[in-house]
Amino acid sequence: MQGLSTPLVAAAAAFLLIMLWRVRPALPWGRRRASREALREARARVESAPDPAARALALCDAADLMAGAVAGASGASGLYQRAMRTDPKSAAVVARAVAGLANRPRVLESLLWRHLAQGSLTADSREATRAVLDALRVLHEGPLKNSIRARALGNVRDAL
Repeated sequence: MQGLSTPLVAAAAAFLLIMLWRVRPALPWGRRRASREALREARARVESAPDPAARALALCDAADLMAGAVAGASGASGLYQRAMRTDPKSAAVVARAVAGLANRPRVLESLLWRHLAQGSLTADSREATRAVLDALRVLHEGPLKNSIRARALGNVRDAL
């Protein structure tokens, strides 16, 4: 029987490093995870909010906590969408969603397009619509790299 092969050991070590790199978000020393108590408290604030604006901000707080979790992007997206439906006229809610999902551009793009599709373009929601169009333009200029869509969204935003 032959001894250990150097290329085989190097390939096994490289494979192990790649696997550790891929699962690093699930390891405990990664990002700060939201505790269950904090999520429970945020959901209680959502239920006890007196008006739609306060409820939307409480939903954004819960979504911010969930966005920090390993697989929390879809849950955070759902909470941000609820917040946008609760207060569709608020540009602050749109800004919170953009900041919370900045590291997930496809999820953020889907959320912003859904918000545009659900809302109506009234004078009250003009600022929120501008914020959504501007965020979509920035996404297409940056991580999504589609300059034609970015220019079109910028033109629509300027037309508002």
